Amino acid sequence: MLTARLNQMQDLLPHARPTARPESPQVQRLRRAYEAALAATETASGLLWAQRPVPPQVAAVPGTLARALDGTAAGPPQVPDWQPATPALRALDAALRTAADAVAGRPAHPTAAVRTASAPPPDPWRLRARLLSHGSVRYGLRVALCIAVAEAVTAGLPLNRSYWVPMTVAFVLKPDLGSVFLRAVSRALGTLLGVALTAAVLSLSTDKWLLATIAALCVALLPYVAAAHYGLTTAVMTPMALILVQLGGQSGAAEFWPRVLDTVLASVIVLVFGYLLWPERPPHRIEPRIVAAATAVRAYLGSVVRQQHQRQDQQQAQIWLRRTAYRSLADARQEVQQGLTEPPPAGRQAEAWLPATTALERLSGAVAAYSAQLRYGGREAEPAEVERVLAALERLVTAARAHRPPAGHTQRPTGPHDPARSALAQAATELEQLLTE
Repeated sequence: MLTARLNQMQDLLPHARPTARPESPQVQRLRRAYEAALAATETASGLLWAQRPVPPQVAAVPGTLARALDGTAAGPPQVPDWQPATPALRALDAALRTAADAVAGRPAHPTAAVRTASAPPPDPWRLRARLLSHGSVRYGLRVALCIAVAEAVTAGLPLNRSYWVPMTVAFVLKPDLGSVFLRAVSRALGTLLGVALTAAVLSLSTDKWLLATIAALCVALLPYVAAAHYGLTTAVMTPMALILVQLGGQSGAAEFWPRVLDTVLASVIVLVFGYLLWPERPPHRIEPRIVAAATAVRAYLGSVVRQQHQRQDQQQAQIWLRRTAYRSLADARQEVQQGLTEPPPAGRQAEAWLPATTALERLSGAVAAYSAQLRYGGREAEPAEVERVLAALERLVTAARAHRPPAGHTQRPTGPHDPARSALAQAATELEQLLTE
């Protein structure tokens, strides 16, 4: 959830361009707050991995910062005076103070312990390569085939609104809405439920004020059901559409059967021509995400090892590498969660990759804790432990490319991490246990 919010904020903020006109003070303030949140994310990940609690007054600081951003705070945000006893807690203290200065509009101290940097502008060549990648072209062909089949089917059937079938196909096949199988089934079931609810309402009353109230209620529910489940979204949108037809002077009941027929036709087309005929299954989507996440974590670890000898611009580049790692891990987790909704054997194959995703997430937290140990705990870099982690990551990448999910079992620690121990040593042990044949 945290990474999803950071992703959303990163996408909404305009990219900084030195040659462009100066940004407004509000945008500059939001950018500084976002960049400070990235530093706080690193420290929070390290604390979560190390099972290190914080005092309640310190844990309340992020909420205070949020209220200051939306203008409901009583005064400028302040971080309470406390005595952080471990490197991870000292890193949190530095990150929170940097964030408080950013939110309050106070100038950043030139020797601030936590430095931030905004994401670099998108590379147009990388964007072009992504648009023309094998996966993008393959998905485009799948959508084109399903739309063509939908048009051919509707041309031979006496449908009242034939455009509903290809339109429903396009909505179900949107690549950002989760599993194709789950969306097709959820769309059909949600439509049936929505039609049943609309039939119950219209059988009780056709009063325009009552129907307008119900339609407004459906609109108000959309943001909540959209975040909960795709099927619930359809179950709410269907009554809204049919009630609006009724309010427009036509018979909403007359649209019950056409609506169900069009949705079922579209769902069947998607299941047959957009799912069963294509060999792409969750592992084939998950494995590239695993490789990308492991590669990003490896680059992040390399920058952490070199941080003691880095210049300011190199330290800022490390922030971007950390952000790339977290975003890649979120993408891998999302693909695994979507794969778990597929029917067997695809669901079982996705489940087999779940421990690897969890291990990479824990490793990113360990790298964050290790970074805090180097920066605030006076620990020297440990090449042997770094090599262990890098070797384990390489083995995981090799397994992913060979379509072989790890078969080992990781034994997580039952107590807080000892700050005197190397965070990487424990992370390396956990990853090696997972990769044990």
